[in-house]
Order: sequence, then structure tokens, then C-alpha cells
Amino acid sequence: MNVATSNLPKTKIVCTIGPASESSEMMGSFIDAGMNIARMNFSHGSHEDHQRRITSLRDIARQKGTTVGILQDLQGPKIRTGQMKNGGMPLTASQKVVLRFGTAQNETEIPIDYANLASDVDVGARILLDDGLLAMRVTEKHGQDVYAEVIYGGLLKSRKGVNFPDSHLSIPATTEKDIKDLFFGVSQNVDYVALSFVQQAEDILKLKETIRGFGGNAPIVAKIEMKRALDNLDAICDAADAIMVARGDLGVECGFANVSSYQKRIIATARKFGKPVIVATQMLDSMQENRTPTKAEVLDVANAVLDGADATMLSGESASGKYPLLAVQTMRDLTARADARVDVRVDVRVDVRSDSRGDVRAQNSNNCHCIVSRTNDTSTREVTARSAAEMALTAKASAIVCLSLSGETALLIASYRPHVPIFALGPRPEVARRLALVRGVYPVLSTELYSSDKALLGSVSMLLEQKLIQKGDTIVITAGAPLSAMRPTNMVKLHHITSEE
Repeated sequence: MNVATSNLPKTKIVCTIGPASESSEMMGSFIDAGMNIARMNFSHGSHEDHQRRITSLRDIARQKGTTVGILQDLQGPKIRTGQMKNGGMPLTASQKVVLRFGTAQNETEIPIDYANLASDVDVGARILLDDGLLAMRVTEKHGQDVYAEVIYGGLLKSRKGVNFPDSHLSIPATTEKDIKDLFFGVSQNVDYVALSFVQQAEDILKLKETIRGFGGNAPIVAKIEMKRALDNLDAICDAADAIMVARGDLGVECGFANVSSYQKRIIATARKFGKPVIVATQMLDSMQENRTPTKAEVLDVANAVLDGADATMLSGESASGKYPLLAVQTMRDLTARADARVDVRVDVRVDVRSDSRGDVRAQNSNNCHCIVSRTNDTSTREVTARSAAEMALTAKASAIVCLSLSGETALLIASYRPHVPIFALGPRPEVARRLALVRGVYPVLSTELYSSDKALLGSVSMLLEQKLIQKGDTIVITAGAPLSAMRPTNMVKLHHITSEE
């Protein structure tokens, strides 16, 4: 591998844009520091705020000649406590309380803004409040009243989040606000839509129908943050276009001690289905106030990369923290260092093999394993992608060059985690922006590569001019042959770049 390609960062960075980062100068600095995807959090801000940020960001990216995707993160049906009397209710262990939809009638009642509260929870089910700091268990139900006994007490204030880890909620995945926000997002051609509080694959399929009804085709990121989502993980990963490990509510629902193992499981499952996966929530949280991360946060970022994540995400650190740019720069430094370790541990080898569950695994010289694909997919594109990854490793290539209209082949190749960068060349800006999320893929816009079969040489010349590859390199090229017919990917070629090119 040459110096130019070996220094390219592979793990992508998602940055939440907010009051601390919405200026053109700061967003431009984010791009320079390594931001690949800008997250617009629709739990905050007006449509006018988000439109201004989206327009500005795309103008800046165009001026810099780079590709940045935009992720619209829908708020979802967050259940909260209502207005508490006297500003809050002190709760103590073993205390008996009543929960009710609507307004509290007295100081012993807790108002919950969920109409189906009594019908959806069963006796014995846990109810967690204020990010799990407070907990109670349902003891009985009478009409619309839910009686519970406090397990862990504290001061319960107004508008605190409520979680039901033991219950199947009938609440829809999208609210009226989400639908209005989604219509706006489609009108802005956002590159991804993140769906909060996913419980089952049907939530994803319904959202896809809505997006198509609005005239859009944005891919969906399923946020895994509920216990029921873990129960339906395979189906959700199959239905979604990308996955987010949303560790905040996931920790509340499933116990914070379990988050590490669940993170590994979610990443492995997403990779099994060939879907990009983002690790999110409090990755560098201390940098909202401090200039340096904690040792635990440094290890957290490194472990997310070593687990196989495509991207790591900054939330409040980049949206409202004191040191937003420093947080992005720190994230890039940490992921780059971890990427170098991944290259040693997680290389794809030709001797891929399946285990008893049917997952394909790749083994490296240190006998470390990682799930890389499914054995039951023998489509031409899948076989070509697997061959490209194996060929790059065996031939010690410097890069994989993927000519693709849809970007699907580049995504498949990336799921095998090749040790070299994947340059995805194509004419469609929306495809390039979506590929900005995928680990190790570097989108290169080109509108002239699909006119004739001379495109293969043209792609090499373009990458040489941009100094992404150099003479003497060996590269792997995938494309649909003949290119003039715009065929699906069906060809993989090993190419040595001579001094004459």
C-alpha cells in the first residue's frame, strides 16, 4: 500500500450540528477536521433553522470539492412525565404511587403523557424514569390508573423520560411531528433518515412507504435503543439501510452493564446483513466542558472501531459543547489510531468459512475473527464484491476502484472490511453522499466515466491526478461490463499502473 492510501482514515465521523456549530466557519472547519456526515437533530430547532444549516453545509462542501452527507434524526415518540405539582415529587423505596395519563389530581399521582399506559403495561413490569435513575414496578391496575411500588427513589421532576423495558408498547414509531419533519426532510433531499425507538421491522417498512409517498427515497437508519428491538434485531437489520447503536436509551432499557456486549452484537449483526453501523451517545461527552477526553472515552472510541463500526458519532459535543471543533479533531485522531490497529487484526482472507449459524467469518494470522457476510448470497454483485476484497489482500493492492451507479457494490465490498481504501466513482451526488457513511469508502464524483469502455483507463487517470493512487501501484477495479451498456457490476480486474499511464 502506498503512503497516500495508507494515511486515509477509514472510520467515518457523524457530527451533530447545533448552536455551537451552525456557523459557516465552524461547519467548514468540521469538514476539514474529518466530518463525513452532518446530523440534524429534529428534537431541537425549527425547520427554518435546519434549512439554513443544510443549505450552508452543502454550499461549503461544494466549495471545498468534497462530499458530506446529511442525516435527519427524527425525534420519535418519547414518553415523558407531565407537569409535576410543586416542581417535583420526592420518591422513596417501597413507596406506593399511582401513574395516570393526563393531569395529576393530587401530590401522590404521577402524570404520564401516554394514552395507552394502562393497557400496555402488565402487573410486574418495570417502569424506569429520568434515564433510569428512578425505578418502580407495577403492582396492580384499576381502569386508567396504574399502581406501582418504587424500587429506586429520588426527586422526580416534570418532563422526564419514561421507559418500559418489560412492555410491548402500541405507540407508533412516528408521531404527527415526525411526519411533518419527514416531509420537510424529503423536500430538502436529506441523505439518511434516522428512526427513533424502533421495535420491529414493520416500523422501518412503514416509514419507507411514507418516504416514497412524499416522493423521496432516503435510506433509513434504524436506531437500536429498545429491548424489543434487540429481540427483533435480524429482521430490523434486514429491513433497514443502516443501523445506529443508540446507547443512551439502550442502557436504560437493558441495563448499562449490558451495553458493551449488546454493542458488539448489534455491530456484528449489522455487518452480517452488510449494513453500515453507527455507534452513538456520549462517546466524548466530557468534552462538552473539558478540552481533553477521559481515558474511558478514549477506550470507548477505540473499542467501537475494533468492534467493526462504520462510524462514530458526536452529539452534544459538537452541537452545544464548549469545544466543538476540538471534539471533532479528537475523534478523528482517536479513530485513525484505532483504524491502524484494525488493519492488523481484521483482514479478510481467501479462506472464508461459515460457522454453525451460517455466518461467514474471516480469519487473519492472529486467529482473530469477525463476521463479514452471509453465505447464502451468491448474486453476481456479491460474488464480485467478495472476490475484489480477497484479490486486494492476496495481490497486496493499494486500493479498490469501484465504478458504480447505485453504490451498492462499494457498500458490499466495504462489508468485507478490506485493508485498502475503496474509491467509489460515479455520476450521482446523492449516491456519493450516502456512501460517505460507509467505512473505508471514498466517493469520487465523475460524470464522464460511463460513456465508453475507455472509462477504466479514465478512472485511473482521474485518481492519479487527485494523487489518490500513484504510478507503480497495483489496484483492483470493479465495474459492469460493457460500461457503455451500464450493466450491473459483473467484472473484477487486477490492474498494475505503469509509468505510461
